[in-house]
Amino acid sequence: MTTAYLNSGNFPAASHATADALAAELESLFSSDFTGNMFAMLAGYQRILADNRQRQQWPAVHKKLETLFKCGSYAAVDGPMVGIPVSIRDSDYFQATVQHFGKERSKIASIEWMATAWNMTFADTGLWMGKTFEPVSKEVAADKTGNDAEIMARYDPQSTRIGRNFFRQPPQPGLLQGLGLPVLTPMWNLKPRPASPADNPFDGELLAGNLAREINIPYSMTGGIFLAAPGRSVVPEMHGKEVYQLNYRWPRLNPAYPMTRLIDELVRIADGIYLGQLVFATRHYSLGSLRLLASPDMPAIPLGEAYASRHDKPFDLLFKLFSGDREVDYGYRNNGYFLMMDPALAREIYADDAFPQLRPRPGESGYRELGYDKSPPARKTAPPSTGASPQYPAITDWVAGWQDHPALREKFTTFILEESTRKADGDVRELLRDGESILQMLQRISLDISAQSSGDDQLKHFEKLHRLFRCGVAPRVVNGLFQGHGKQGYNCRVDGTEKRDWYGQAEVARGFDFYHGATLNLHLGFADTFRADIGKKFGHSQLFPGTLASLLADDPTSPNVLDMVWHSIGKYIFPWAGKSFEKISGRKLSMFLDESSDLAKRYPERVRELKTHLASAPHYALVKKAGRHYWHKPGAYAAHLASGCWDKGMSEEDRAYWEKEASEHWVDGNNIQDERIVAADPLMRVIDMNYRVPDPVLQAVSAAGPSPFARQGYIFLGVDDRQSILPQNNEGDRKKKVFQFHYRYPMIGGPTPIGFCLDELVEIADGLFLGQLIYATALEVPYHSSVDPAEYRYQLFGYFLLLDEAWEQQRRAIRLDVWQD
Repeated sequence: MTTAYLNSGNFPAASHATADALAAELESLFSSDFTGNMFAMLAGYQRILADNRQRQQWPAVHKKLETLFKCGSYAAVDGPMVGIPVSIRDSDYFQATVQHFGKERSKIASIEWMATAWNMTFADTGLWMGKTFEPVSKEVAADKTGNDAEIMARYDPQSTRIGRNFFRQPPQPGLLQGLGLPVLTPMWNLKPRPASPADNPFDGELLAGNLAREINIPYSMTGGIFLAAPGRSVVPEMHGKEVYQLNYRWPRLNPAYPMTRLIDELVRIADGIYLGQLVFATRHYSLGSLRLLASPDMPAIPLGEAYASRHDKPFDLLFKLFSGDREVDYGYRNNGYFLMMDPALAREIYADDAFPQLRPRPGESGYRELGYDKSPPARKTAPPSTGASPQYPAITDWVAGWQDHPALREKFTTFILEESTRKADGDVRELLRDGESILQMLQRISLDISAQSSGDDQLKHFEKLHRLFRCGVAPRVVNGLFQGHGKQGYNCRVDGTEKRDWYGQAEVARGFDFYHGATLNLHLGFADTFRADIGKKFGHSQLFPGTLASLLADDPTSPNVLDMVWHSIGKYIFPWAGKSFEKISGRKLSMFLDESSDLAKRYPERVRELKTHLASAPHYALVKKAGRHYWHKPGAYAAHLASGCWDKGMSEEDRAYWEKEASEHWVDGNNIQDERIVAADPLMRVIDMNYRVPDPVLQAVSAAGPSPFARQGYIFLGVDDRQSILPQNNEGDRKKKVFQFHYRYPMIGGPTPIGFCLDELVEIADGLFLGQLIYATALEVPYHSSVDPAEYRYQLFGYFLLLDEAWEQQRRAIRLDVWQD
């Protein structure tokens, strides 16, 4: 099928076969997707690409958009256009390589981190609302391009335009969404929406007619300048297709990164509808410039390589003489698609079956003009989700219905506590309000912490969680099993069936238990170490004034970036789903805790894996340091490893010690990941030497619950009856007992930065555990168990939860740190 604007003949195909295939793709697309409304068809594509749950359909939809772009026709654009991003894609730096193997996209790019983050933050918010294209004089075009000969030769007053983008504040913005426009305004030099042609703050000619056409586009700020002109596509796969090209890269347009890499390309696909592709350079680009605040009169220092025409490259003559190549390869790649739509078609654009998320809101331009003030469109609302649990089949309302179930009411409102190590903590049960569960209380506290610390990232705002942790009770290890203090003391207990080789001996999962995970709040612990060091290093320095040191040591204005990024983006990207525990053998435990000087001889296969997994480099560095006798004191367990390792000379007495230690204190731990990680399997196997698909029996157990897991990795050793390493958990001689997660021993081999982690856990209610995320901040001090923990400058980086099935049901219902709809 062809239309007035879509025809396979618009693409300069390399062969008749390629042209025929493209025509067939266009025909198939229309027969399967087009029902007479181009807006509705394109909106359907946009909804799929904006939904992280439908990522398996993304490659097919991207292929359809590529077909439409190839078949689209050249047309210059004039005046304002309503815009919407259709998809954002990661730059594929390895595309040229994988194409030699018949692949269109590399595995790393296929993870689509950028798309995932965009979808969960700004995809449907209308932050970007379109562009306008204004007449520009030849003199201005010459000035902006440095009098580029090619641009001057192609200059046409009918098609050469200077343009700017439209931006709008998202509705009911979250923490990160709320930062979007305020951050972009100074970064991209945005200006308020012009009210008349005389208000034009840029270098084009703002026509009264174009300004009148903007009335149907709700936006408040404008900027992000580009030069537009007819051109040939710079994307290699487009074979020089004729496009309308929007170039942001000219230095005299003052582009901010990442616009220093950006060239947009447009084709027309229907009346008033243009399909654009985002094109980013992957080589030879500028990162912007750095201006020294102490010397404002000095020129800005360029970072990276400024864009210039191929005719104006420094040393261009030498480049031609010695390379024989007249052009610089910028490595342009497609980074997604967007739409430009004529605002005269605003009613069709904002229709329910098209893009209602762009519709003007009360008080915005277009709301009254399009009649939305008289007949507000009906909004469809989704019914509240309910879910019954096999353990509690009568409960479908987990937000409030649990109060009518005596057993659940007791579980959800009864703390498991011990006396705090600090007398000033008082009775933490007073934190619980009438009618709320302990989990709902934690959600309320978490939201308060996020609000209080958003502009002031200090641990004083976490005090309620500190008190709860100090009053919680550390879980135990009983007969090699993870054991809580509730009525049951575990979430599940099951043995696996799949045999796993552990360096010459087959093992089967025994006593498997797992808990769902949730993040409450995060904190940049490095700042605490920095503040402490400032006073020591610079307090009496004549080169560093004491007043300035005091300000840096107690900076009240640093935002809690970690917490904001996690709640706005991180939880939607990182597929952490909780932790699992199982019995550990004495043989395996003795290997993991071994810090001997001959580790490479004792465990050659394991050490070889450490060496070949670059992400485990910090652990392998410990192996090498041990071999050079870097530490003068023996490790904590050296006495029971002196006779040799388990398979090479260990005495029966030491073997008995390790079996007893494993039975009484230690468990084999894994972090579990949900289904989002599966797409990254090849990458994760490279990063994490311990990454694996779980035993099918164990997966089946999780699949019966509300939040199944799909993979295991980031292993740790869990150990009970330990004294907390954080001073804030102790007071004088009163030391807090905790359950610890050890990632630091060399033979564990987790990927960076997990090797600097040592978490602690307590139980605060039946099946509900509060954890502290703890990292060493003295990264230059190599780990060894003989070293005083204080040397590692451990700091608190946040709090997390582990939850059994019942708590997980409520967590999903109240939407505490969830990524699913």
